[in-house]
Parts: sequence; structure tokens; C-alpha cells
Amino acid sequence: MSETNIYQQIWESDENQFSVSTRTSSGEWEDETADILLDEQVKASGQREIDLATRPLFYKVNEDKLDKTPTYSSFIKLLDNYAIRSLDPEFTPEEEEHEQLDFISLILSTKPIQLARKYINEELGETLSEQQFRHKLQRIWFELYTNYFKGKSTHFASGFEHVFVGEGKYNIRSGDKRETLGTISGYHSWVKFYLDEKNQRVNFLGYKYDLRGNQGPNNPNVVTLQMTQNVTDMGGNVIAKLFKEKGGFFVGPSPECEIALATVAYYESVYRKLRGDKARITINDATYDLVLYRSTNPNGSRGEFIRSFFPIFLSKDGPTPGPIIEPPPVRKPNFNNDGPVVVVAALPNPEGSDQGGREWVKLKNVTSEAIDLTGWDMVDKLDRPQLLSGILQPNEVKQFPITRLTQSSMHLSNKSGLITVRDRSSKEIATVTYSRARSGDIFQFNSDIESD
Repeated sequence: MSETNIYQQIWESDENQFSVSTRTSSGEWEDETADILLDEQVKASGQREIDLATRPLFYKVNEDKLDKTPTYSSFIKLLDNYAIRSLDPEFTPEEEEHEQLDFISLILSTKPIQLARKYINEELGETLSEQQFRHKLQRIWFELYTNYFKGKSTHFASGFEHVFVGEGKYNIRSGDKRETLGTISGYHSWVKFYLDEKNQRVNFLGYKYDLRGNQGPNNPNVVTLQMTQNVTDMGGNVIAKLFKEKGGFFVGPSPECEIALATVAYYESVYRKLRGDKARITINDATYDLVLYRSTNPNGSRGEFIRSFFPIFLSKDGPTPGPIIEPPPVRKPNFNNDGPVVVVAALPNPEGSDQGGREWVKLKNVTSEAIDLTGWDMVDKLDRPQLLSGILQPNEVKQFPITRLTQSSMHLSNKSGLITVRDRSSKEIATVTYSRARSGDIFQFNSDIESD
């Protein structure tokens, strides 16, 4: 066992890892039978208000495997033990401490954790028994501490919370009903993101790789992204909307694998084997910087707790991937719905499949003359078109199916969307927007106009 391949060995030993598939350049899945179908779609705009990703990041996850694998089930129980806001006090009641100990007991018997302890003992000179290693894992991952980064103290910090759960940085507006804006710190877990996305607590805005070429979306084992997260009160009202300009996480590895990778990096940091808090590693022909930050003491020195851990994807060897279509420049629409043709209603999220023209938009000619729609089109927020045709008679309402013939054709996003009608000279005749669409929701855009 050598220090140059321990991360690959831990990765390969992960018996509870989920297989992952991305899309090909033509939009098909590389392996539709994979446990995770990862849909990275388009590059993010860079702004919290603009969502270019029309679909969720996780198109499919094998929930049966997630529910029935003990280390995942135990891990998921830990995710709701922390306050979202970083300034709020944290406590560890007895029940939550038992959940921590149960999780550690489960992962101690797994191959990734056993490999990590063996490497730490044999290559780094520690002499940790299983019981000592158990105690160390609980301390560096779960014990609450105060972090003194750049002279600012953060109380009630926890390695597990920061890395896997994430922390919200925002102010509380007393008596103000407007949602406040803030940022997300940490949050480097694919399991947490999937569960939050499934329950509409986070929104994927697109990928955010700072790489030359198109390597990022072709590596299924990592995601670098932009995202927003909604913080709600007990009544379900959004009180804060948080933004992460650039974040990321491995996709597919089990909780024990990620704990093992980070714990090895932690000990390598202690023994000064990292360069600037980073370990340059290769896993499955992909090169990463593994970033491991330890806590900061009052005098500025490194502490004994884990502060953060995440991968930075650098490159992938092997065949050159197919082209990835970059999104067009973000269009700034002129919202109006009072021209000769208006958008009356739309069904963005039909029950069942969205394919086969089951999505639709209704248009109405509000003039006293017939309008020939030949050469007209409708476009979504990515300027993907749906051609129109036929004659719209005076005061006629007509329903137009959204065919989704290709990936570059118009789609009605289920998360939020934009519908623009353009005439044959590409002049915008009508533009409307809608919010998240639940299954079967029909949006009405002009209460003064009746819809058939």
C-alpha cells in the first residue's frame, strides 16, 4: 500500500457505491440501467435569479438501494440533526449522539474505513486500535467546536454538518415578511442534494466547471454546480433563499467511502503531506485536488477537527468526449401579454410523461381579423423553438402541443419557465412566465380572457 494510490484503493473497495450514467452528446443515456442517471444539462448563468437547467440534476436514483443499504439509512438519519443557519446554537441530545455512534459502528466494518485505518497506521505511523479509531472518527467529524478563521469565531461548528449537510449564512428580518438572501457554505454530499432536490428544497441552476474544453459533464463521478436552497418556517413559508455560486461533490460513493477519503486526507494534513490543504490524486483516470481544511485555532494554527472536504475536478484522461452544446446567451425578455395574440394558458407538467406533445400552450387571437401563424414560433427561456402554423381566426383560442422533437426544441420546464410568442420577423408578440409546476397544474395567464 502506497500513499500514491490509497484514494483509488478506497474508491475501488466501496461495495455500496452507486453506478452513475450521464447523457451522450445526442441526449441518450450512456447506461440507462445505472443506479443514478445524472442530468447536468447546461452551463449555469452565474446569477441566482436565472435558472437555465430545465430539469432536475438527478433524473433517477435507485431508491430501493438507498433505503435498504444500512450505512445510507444511518447516514440519512443524521442529516436533520443540525440547524440550517450557521449562527444558530447547536446541541447534541442523547438520541442524536446514539445516531452518530450507530453510524460509526456500521462504517467501521466496511472495507473503505478498514483500508483508511490500515494506511494511517502503516504509512503514516499511527497505532490506532479499532476502538481508538472509533473515538477519533467521532471527535473529528461530530464533536462541536469553535472555529477561529481570519479572526472571526464560528461557534457550534461540526465537520459532518459543514461537509455533508451545509450551513446557511443569512440574517433574520424580524417582522419582515420578505424572504432574505444569503449564501450556502459547505454542502458536499450527493445524497443530501438528491433528497433536497426531490423534496424541492434546492434548485440546480446548471454546471460550473472552470475547465478548458468539455470535460466536466462527461465525468459521471463528480459535479461542480450552482444552486439555490430555500429555508422555510414551520408554516412552509420561504424565509431565506440561499445561493452557492460554485460548489460540488462526488457522485455515487457511499458515506463510508467519503468519510474514508476525507479521514485519510485529514491525517495527511496532520503529517504535512498536503500542499496548501490539497491532495492531488487520480481516481478512475480523473485528476482531482482533494481539499481538506482543518479547523483554525485562536492563534491561527490548524486545529484537530475537520472543517471542510470537497473535490475539485481538474481533468480526465482517455478519449476526447463529444461536443457539449453551450447554452445561448441569456435572453432578457420584455414581459407583455396584450398584443394581437396572447398566451391564455399552459400545461407544463402533464400527469405521466412530458413527451409526445402532452405539454401544451393555448393562444388566442384577440383581434377582429384572422392571423396566419405560418413562420411564427414559440420559444422557451433557452430560446429553443416550437414552430407554429395555421390560421387563428378572430377571437379563436387554439391549443398547440409542445412536441419536444429534439433536445434543442422547446421544452416547458417543470421548475419554472418562460413562454414567448414571436411573429415571422422574430418580433416578440407575447411573453409570460410561470413558477414551479406540479403535476397537472394548468397556468392561466390572462384572467380577462376565457379559455376553452
